Amino acid sequence: MNTSIEFINHACVIIKSDEVSLLSDPWFEGDAFHKGWNLLHETSELEIEKILSKITHIWISHEHPDHFSILFFKKFKLRIIDQSIKILFQETKDKRVINFLKNQGIDCEELTLNKKIYLTKTFSLTCIKDGFYDSALLINSNNEKILNLNDCEINSQSRIDEVNSITENVDVLLTQFSFAAWKGGKNNKKWRSEAAKEKIETMKKQIEGFKPKYIIPFASFIYFSNIENNYLNDAINKPQVVIDELKNLDSQIVVMKPNDILGGENQKISNSEALNFWETKYNSINNKKLNYFEKIPYDEIFANFQIYSQRIEKKNNFWLMRIIRIISPISVFKPVIVEILDLNINVEFDYLNKKFFQTDRKPQLSMKSESLNFLFKNNFGFDTLTVNGCFEEKKKDGFVSSTKTLAIENLNNLGIYISFKTLFNFEIIKLFLSRLYRVSKKLNPL
Repeated sequence: MNTSIEFINHACVIIKSDEVSLLSDPWFEGDAFHKGWNLLHETSELEIEKILSKITHIWISHEHPDHFSILFFKKFKLRIIDQSIKILFQETKDKRVINFLKNQGIDCEELTLNKKIYLTKTFSLTCIKDGFYDSALLINSNNEKILNLNDCEINSQSRIDEVNSITENVDVLLTQFSFAAWKGGKNNKKWRSEAAKEKIETMKKQIEGFKPKYIIPFASFIYFSNIENNYLNDAINKPQVVIDELKNLDSQIVVMKPNDILGGENQKISNSEALNFWETKYNSINNKKLNYFEKIPYDEIFANFQIYSQRIEKKNNFWLMRIIRIISPISVFKPVIVEILDLNINVEFDYLNKKFFQTDRKPQLSMKSESLNFLFKNNFGFDTLTVNGCFEEKKKDGFVSSTKTLAIENLNNLGIYISFKTLFNFEIIKLFLSRLYRVSKKLNPL
């Protein structure tokens, strides 16, 4: 290949050809998902400065903090501005990412979905939407095609065919290789093991569908780093598993460590060296200091619940939601009961009626006070909780039932509000319910 792909960290690579040098999803240091994840390997500030000195563009796939690191942009915004590096991000309804970057004084451009955009005469990009908020990027550089799927759930034959109708066969495929969210609690290792196997099966389908010459497993070089969630590391896929499971397929698997390069004049790859590098990192997980949560007073949680309720009411029709709660065959917008472990209490809350009180009723979920407080304080709080896995399910279908209430802000963040208009948006309803179904069928009875 003439185009070069340099691996930096996690989901971050540099794709370079001629005068374009495109960096993807820079997350180099610190935790993500509210003290839930950390990188297996951190990139030093000196290395980051060297990386930015050769970059012309940065593409952000989606808003999750392991792809859109606010710490990175705040810390290095002057370097980004001084070098006139342009940020590329998918076109969205809420404009949150674009507006944040513009407020920092950073030059950015929204990518129209499924439309080819030329950065030069020989270097084009096509941004492809997936699910609620993910996006993939097809890069065509001098007729060499690189498809970056990062976290996209392109795992069915029909969806692969749909994306392939845009991309056709590619030369290089970059894709996630391990699960990256809560998988059933401490006693449900079966689900985690199945989730790890499903990632491998998805990679097989993607290889068969896109027929890449090379496949680069990435976007999974993290560990669950909290006292509450570190058990999730017991079933994560490692690069060696990818090699073992995919070795008989036609595509060449390229495992990369930081600063390895595929293609171009300075190609430097070695699966054996990369595997040794990462194996050392994985083996050190149990020796790393874990993150932990602070105890938050009840009154502070209550105050933030009030703000949470007002935030939801401002964007949604509470009158309609109350009607839906009564007549819907699917139990939605019901009160949620949570055990707050470090306060040794159960609380029941109902944002439609703005009620929050202690109860003796059996909880659906249990978590630490800082986790519940974080959920109330941030409109991405529940999304963060589902990814970092710092909670436990306390009754059968507790997670699924609470999700039907707590996922409201996930929808709002996408510009989807509960209104009479939403009732007729069957595609959104279908997608939301299908995700709940996939989760519920994998949970073991408690």
